[in-house]
Amino acid sequence: MRLLCLHGRGSNNDIFRMQTAGFRSLLDDFEFEFVQGQMPHVEGNWSLHTTDFADSKLWGYFNMLDPPDVLKTERELLELVEEDGPFDGILGYSQGGTLAAQMLVRHFAENPKAGVEEMPFRFAIFFNTATPSHVFEMKEEVKPVDVSSLNEQQQADAALFYDIMKRNPLLGKTPFYPAQLANGRGVLTDGKLGMVKCDTTWDGQPINMPTLHVRCPQDKEDHGEGTYKLCNPDLAEQYFHSHMHDFPRGYDEMRTIAKLIRKTADKAV
Repeated sequence: MRLLCLHGRGSNNDIFRMQTAGFRSLLDDFEFEFVQGQMPHVEGNWSLHTTDFADSKLWGYFNMLDPPDVLKTERELLELVEEDGPFDGILGYSQGGTLAAQMLVRHFAENPKAGVEEMPFRFAIFFNTATPSHVFEMKEEVKPVDVSSLNEQQQADAALFYDIMKRNPLLGKTPFYPAQLANGRGVLTDGKLGMVKCDTTWDGQPINMPTLHVRCPQDKEDHGEGTYKLCNPDLAEQYFHSHMHDFPRGYDEMRTIAKLIRKTADKAV
């Protein structure tokens, strides 16, 4: 059983190997392959294990407010999977889980009739995974939206990360701006590309495979629940931990997660 593993933003493969060592030791018939992010992360990190690797560089996979970068990263990783595969499953934590979900959403959008044998993975494991976004070519003209003019309900209905856009100082330095599509859905766009935050209200459940969602209910709602709702509930398992956005830990927890990973893998066709 071969899994592709993606670490969190502001982490690296060494840290992720340490975080996952507990359950990997209980899955000795599984092969875990780690892909290093390439975007330097300079904001510091709160992870339990960051201080263990104080001299190590920290990385992310993409800039979430740069749609071309998001799209490029998704395509490059899908190409890697095709060249180095096959992989049975994908496992991601935080931004790594988001990227994993976005790859599956992209594959579905571009291959809606693909059979199981054509999928890049047969199952997915998500840890504290922020809701994925989707980048696409714009086919309609839109006008910028003054985010401050929207009330909370309008922001929620638009289903885009308006709060991030309001407080992120980098947004004004890019050609991308917040707007609304004709149907009212929020979009980040430069007029050529658009990026929306995936939402089951608009997108249904594009991830139709066995999935495991390991998350903390006290963490931000966007760090797990949104991704869970995009998956087929009949094939999805959830495990709740109490470590907020940090990685779960402890022998009993690792043993439980190992069992759930195996259960999820066994569901795959």
